[in-house]
Formats: sequence, C-alpha cells, structure tokens
Amino acid sequence: MHLGESFYTEEELKQFGFKYLGKDVKIKRNVGIFFTENVSIGDHVRIDDFTIIVAGQPGMTIGSYVHIASHCYLAASHGIVMEDFSGISPGVKIFSGSDDYSGERLTNPTLPKKYIGGKGGTVLLKRHVIIGAGTTILPGCVLGEGTSVGAMSLVTKSLDPWGVYFGIPVRRLKDRKKKLLDLEREFLENMN
Repeated sequence: MHLGESFYTEEELKQFGFKYLGKDVKIKRNVGIFFTENVSIGDHVRIDDFTIIVAGQPGMTIGSYVHIASHCYLAASHGIVMEDFSGISPGVKIFSGSDDYSGERLTNPTLPKKYIGGKGGTVLLKRHVIIGAGTTILPGCVLGEGTSVGAMSLVTKSLDPWGVYFGIPVRRLKDRKKKLLDLEREFLENMN
C-alpha cells in the first residue's frame, strides 16, 4: 500500500445504498457522495481523492470503465450521465443546474423553490469523452461520442462527436482520431 491509497472495500460500498453498484468499483475514502440512492455506478470505475458528487433527482449515472480524477465537483441536480470509457481529469466541474444571475429571482439552495430561479438540464458525456483538467461544463450540455475537451476550458453548449475542443468558451479545433474504437473492440474481445 502507498500513502493515500485507501479505497473503500466492496463490502463497505454495498452498505452505502447506491441505486446500482457494479463490479470492481474503487472509491477513495476521502470522496464525498451525497444522496447515494440516486447514483448508479457501472463496472471498473475509479473515483479519486477529494471529489464531491451531489446527486439530487434524477441523479447521476456512471457507466463502465470510467475514471473521475481528484478534486472534481459534480452537481447532478438535473442529472449527469457519464457513458462507458469516459473520463474527467483533476479539478473538472460539472453543473447540471445553475442559479439565476440576472437579479429576477433570489439565489441559493437555502430558500424555498418559489423564490429562486435558474436553469437546469442533464449533462451527458457520451462514450469515449475525455475532459481536461480544470474544465467547467454548464447545464444541459451533451458532449458527443469521442469528444475531447482541453484543459481549463468552459463548455456552455453541446458539442459534436469526435472533435477536439478547447477555450473559453470552447471551440472545435480539429477532428479526433477514432483508432481508440479498434482498441476498445480488441480490449473487450480479450476480456471474454
């Protein structure tokens, strides 16, 4: 064992009451997951140090072979879905809901809903999406299959599949190669 390499055991994870819990799930002991009953986790998932997941309704769905690096914040008040083989790097922030910043409504979750406003929408990371360190993704964005977003970017709209994106706000730089699909196929064939 290495210093800081402490994961919850399978038995401990089963006691947390996840909506669904797959096989070979590794979650560091210093991760915070709120409303575990709204969180589904597939097989072969790893969630690293100091990540926070707040899973209101409809919650969060994490596919298989997904990595969530350290210091991420995932606010799933309107749903977050990470499909198979997707991953987010350290410090990524994903918000599926946001307060109203116009001044038309009060803000923050300490108030009754009738006084607050804002916008919300499920954030969907399709298969093979990779998000670079420090990136922020805002409500309602769908990142198409194979999307790659560079570090320190701001995603404010849905992104087309198989593109490399970067910037504040992001813009498409080029097409992303699809060789990884051959590697996925080979990997899955060798698993059986």
